[in-house]
Amino acid sequence: MVEIIKLPYNIISLLNVKEFRLRFISTIALSLILLLFIWLGNPFITIFFSLLFSLIIFEYERLTVALDKKLIIFKIVLLQTILFLFIIFEIYNFQIVTIPINNFIFCFSLAVLINLFFLIYSNSNLIKFTVSTLIILSSFSLIGIFQQPNGINIFLYIVLLVSTMDIFAYFGGKFLGKNKIIPKISTGKTIEGTLIGLISTLLVSFVIKELILLNTINSLIFGFIISILAFLGDMIESIFKRNIGVKDSGKLIPGHGGLMDRFDGYFLVIPFTYFFIN
Repeated sequence: MVEIIKLPYNIISLLNVKEFRLRFISTIALSLILLLFIWLGNPFITIFFSLLFSLIIFEYERLTVALDKKLIIFKIVLLQTILFLFIIFEIYNFQIVTIPINNFIFCFSLAVLINLFFLIYSNSNLIKFTVSTLIILSSFSLIGIFQQPNGINIFLYIVLLVSTMDIFAYFGGKFLGKNKIIPKISTGKTIEGTLIGLISTLLVSFVIKELILLNTINSLIFGFIISILAFLGDMIESIFKRNIGVKDSGKLIPGHGGLMDRFDGYFLVIPFTYFFIN
């Protein structure tokens, strides 16, 4: 009860924290960029996120320091080429092979094989393989979502739910959080914050259910699953960062860290959504 009474004061105090101000400004800027590409629609949003994939892979490689710069660029070019081919084949509805394997499975499998080759060459461990594979899987899944008739609506729905989970879990943890949920992996995550984020995500999923034509029950189920997957994606990246000994994946986004810090909540959510709608 005391914490709730102090809530307005705590919010005002948080506004004076430089990190929070940077985080807030960055969030507004990212939201405006996202809205611009949603407004532009395809093919602009597809191209933008396919290029963003290369930046995330580059950030991942820079963190692991397993390959020299020339090999990193070579690896990214190979993976980006496969992603672009997947986009072209999907747009023009061209089946790559005649055997019963769709474009997604073929291109994704090829990308994973290339990734695995470089990981074996650099003696990477299972954690690094898992994270890099999730980045590839989520990127291909997102492109697949954009090719759906209501793909941009599905994407917007995902963004609103993951953002809700992220924002309310953050504030809930800051103001009401007392019990760490997994302190050995992430010192910032609390049980209280996570529950507040989950409940908020369920409510938002219900409110915007018409965006992708869900009924009430399915919207609550979908909201719950996305909340859990967003949380798990965050935990996986935390394990990865702890494994390599860094706090943030980068400094590209003020107040948030790097691209992986910003998009880790989507690494499991996007593939789940893609396979769910298919």
